[in-house]
Amino acid sequence: MSSSISFDISSTGASANGSKFVPRVAKLLIRQIAIDTPGLLVCSSRGVVPHLSRDNVTRTKGIRWIHVPFESFLEHKPPVPTLQPQQGQSPRINSFLRFPEEEYVLSVSLRDPADRREMPANTNVFVTANCIRGVRKVTPSDWRSYMLSCNPDVVFSLSDIPFRTPPYSQKRLTKSIERSALWLADMLSTADADEDLKSTPANIFVQMAGGVSVPARRAFAESLVEVLHGKEAESVQPLKCLDEGVAGYVFDMASVCRKEVQDFSPNPSTIASLFQASLSALPPNKPRLATSACGPHKMLCLIRDVGIDLFDTYWAQHAANIGVALDFSFPAPALTGKHHLGHNLYDIVYARDFTSMTSNRNININPPAVCLCPACSPSSTPPPNIIRHSSVDGQRPSVSSNPPYTKAFLHHLLHTHEMSAHSLLAMHNITVMDAFFTGIRDSISQNNVSLFEAEVQRFFEMYREDTDDTADDDQSLTEPNVFKAAEKAWSEVDLLRGKGRLARESERENAESATAANEVSKKAME
Repeated sequence: MSSSISFDISSTGASANGSKFVPRVAKLLIRQIAIDTPGLLVCSSRGVVPHLSRDNVTRTKGIRWIHVPFESFLEHKPPVPTLQPQQGQSPRINSFLRFPEEEYVLSVSLRDPADRREMPANTNVFVTANCIRGVRKVTPSDWRSYMLSCNPDVVFSLSDIPFRTPPYSQKRLTKSIERSALWLADMLSTADADEDLKSTPANIFVQMAGGVSVPARRAFAESLVEVLHGKEAESVQPLKCLDEGVAGYVFDMASVCRKEVQDFSPNPSTIASLFQASLSALPPNKPRLATSACGPHKMLCLIRDVGIDLFDTYWAQHAANIGVALDFSFPAPALTGKHHLGHNLYDIVYARDFTSMTSNRNININPPAVCLCPACSPSSTPPPNIIRHSSVDGQRPSVSSNPPYTKAFLHHLLHTHEMSAHSLLAMHNITVMDAFFTGIRDSISQNNVSLFEAEVQRFFEMYREDTDDTADDDQSLTEPNVFKAAEKAWSEVDLLRGKGRLARESERENAESATAANEVSKKAME
């Protein structure tokens, strides 16, 4: 299957030594859909963007690329998406999930990149994955046939990333590298006995193996560019090496930043050194994607020190789950003091706060910066979509701007368990991240490394790195960690909701049981 991807690097902060690891601006073209990088892709669950209906996905302009973990469909064999009939040249996965192919890029991986649960061990012949009915074993041939049937825009190759309690032995790391390269070769193979499997999936992104070992990562990268000979070369011809069939590189942050990893500090410099080891032997003209990066501070470090092009929105969507409205921008606004990355809207201080969710934006510029999400910049229904029931409806205004939803209103929705609260927060947080990357691209486009690094440093000085995975051990912080406080409030509200409901239902059931027992006793006595 021919590749339909192009990656055009328009500008970089290239230094005098010609380093590969510099921030860069590029345009990724998949079919006819252009993705500006550095940019984002949105996470999904069972093919649905959490909390967002189809119309809200359309209203959120930052959504152009949607990532689908395929493990959630493995409860049936064959998986249901593979049974979607072919409709012309459209990708079957787009047709099945009802995402128009002319508007959205869909990528597929076997596992959910943000899932950090311990998994049973992989073997040479299968990879384990979680679905709603337990753990499933997926062989490389299964994965290849599933992807040929679904025909997504981007396919993540299988990778033997350990998800058991570290540390890992040298033997385990060697197996990880060998299996990952072998499974990639199987995905690229054109020498299958089955005529239907002689084509290969388009746009394969390889997940970089090697864990937290620099030599292991370097060895895996070198295996991708090593010239093949004999039967290995015949199986992937006309490719001379595995990297020629690879469209991009994926870095799994969840496996690197696990707290159980011994003798490893997951700070930005050590993570950057690992990723640089993976890229040192590879060509620089392919997109680089990092999954599950927690917070803009880590994203900026990876863009500055490694040249990562794409990030998923796992962190921003998780913030929406726990009631945090993101409120930051790049370049950092001209504000005094140090600010949080968002607002914990469960907090009682927002009960009477009638300002919008972006109060930290720079109001001194002209025009003032505003958030364009449907929560902060809502508008009335356009005239063609208005359902008119009588002549009175004809007197409604055509299109008008409505006031933004306030923090007090979102605070009320969260405490009354309204699902619309998380919908509004998800649209807002994704839009904030999209604007964040737009600011990064504008800064890098000036081709001034020093200027971009200065803006990154100013961002670090302006905003606290108070995400959910940050240790709150800095004695200079006089305010609590926003994400940890939000998670605690969210769990308490959810517990109270369930506890109250279950208690009431239990009391009612006990009363009904007692009444029924009394009736039986009376009849027995009579």
